[in-house]
Amino acid sequence: MTEGGSQAFGKDILFQLQFTPMFSGLKEADIRSLTEGSRVVSFGHEHHLYALGDKVEEVYVILDGHVELSVEIDGRRSVVEVARKGTVIGDAALFGDGKFLMTARVLSSASLLAIPAASFRAKLEPRIDIITHMLSTMSFRLRMLVRQIAELKLKTTAQRLGSFLMSMVSAEEGAATVRFPYDKKLVADELGMKPESLSRALSKLAKVGVDSRADNVVVIADVDRLREFCAEDDMG
Repeated sequence: MTEGGSQAFGKDILFQLQFTPMFSGLKEADIRSLTEGSRVVSFGHEHHLYALGDKVEEVYVILDGHVELSVEIDGRRSVVEVARKGTVIGDAALFGDGKFLMTARVLSSASLLAIPAASFRAKLEPRIDIITHMLSTMSFRLRMLVRQIAELKLKTTAQRLGSFLMSMVSAEEGAATVRFPYDKKLVADELGMKPESLSRALSKLAKVGVDSRADNVVVIADVDRLREFCAEDDMG
């Protein structure tokens, strides 16, 4: 595990923050005030960012890369989410007891904006308008996680995997090529299945035009057909 250097952020990072849900719609002056004292940090593969129950010293905005968020249940690690670019992590603890609710681990490598939690919270206290905005974005993210949990219970493994692949597709129709963004074992963990179940799910998706190739590449012959398959209610 390696840690890169840190640096103050400039206009490029500010621009990215303006498109991050938690900060979108805020004035530039407010964003700069809330993130005063922040630094850009880079971490290597499997760097341990923080653990469940740790005191929140910094919250993080993912600028690039992926961060695994997990909890431990009965001695077994369960992946709750793999957070991507534009996600703020550790923010929920700001409005709670000041301790992280999950464990965070960097996948492959990632660049993050580390925001000092104490000053961030202090700047928020007199600004009920910003607090309301941020709580609404956190509520939206929570609804997405609830939807993900529902899919784990209601969808087949093939439909879950198909939905995961669709989340990386920008095209509305026609063919598309995507690549698994991280190890397939982790994808299986995130989708609530075993690695061998993921392999079987890929085989089932082949029947609707999904072709798994070398180097974690997947070719989708017909995006609309896969979307319809993932939305089917017939679980047989």
